[in-house]
Amino acid sequence: MVNHVILSEDILIEAEKRGVKDLLEHYYYFLDAMKAADIPSFNISSSELQDATEGIKKGRYVLKTVKLPFDLHGKEDAFRKAFLINLAKGLNGFEDVVNKHWENSFCPVCGSLPSLGVLGGDREGGMSLVCSLCETQWDFRRLYCPFCGNDNQEWLGYLYSETDEGYRVNYCNKCKLYLKIVDIRKKGNVYSYPIEDIITLPLDILAQEHGYKRLAPNPLGMVMVK
Repeated sequence: MVNHVILSEDILIEAEKRGVKDLLEHYYYFLDAMKAADIPSFNISSSELQDATEGIKKGRYVLKTVKLPFDLHGKEDAFRKAFLINLAKGLNGFEDVVNKHWENSFCPVCGSLPSLGVLGGDREGGMSLVCSLCETQWDFRRLYCPFCGNDNQEWLGYLYSETDEGYRVNYCNKCKLYLKIVDIRKKGNVYSYPIEDIITLPLDILAQEHGYKRLAPNPLGMVMVK
């Protein structure tokens, strides 16, 4: 059992039901490691934020335009993820800029690929993507493959969860890639998106059994789950 983070009974029951309790506990060990990491503080000046805003408008993600306090590539993944999560949360008021100007399928903060898609919530009937690394969420168009750009409906499809209609898998028959979708309109409350990614491992198995592949790793670093 995890030493520092106390798992709620509801989450444990859900994880047990889906057969991923051990993976969930491993993920919380990972969160504890990030929590204990000595991450240097950062300050973003108004001029740097303006540069980042201009970068977003030109299709560049934030970390290409904002000077970082240390070299991300020289740190362990846990430190890198912890820093990026805090950076994304520290960009107060930046969401409007992102959703007005950002149309790319990679993260506007760190440039990583999405791990999940989200329907509903604050976006009403729209869709958003969730970054696989820093967990930034940004608006994205529906009926469009975020990996190859295919918008031919004959090549796009989806698979439903047999146990929960709040989840599904969108797939593309052009690039043979897939993205799991959390439908808040049907599901209601959700756990954090990294945990949603873990407890929906059965959907990864389903998609991969149908011949589709996942590009961005889940919080445990897994791409293939069979």
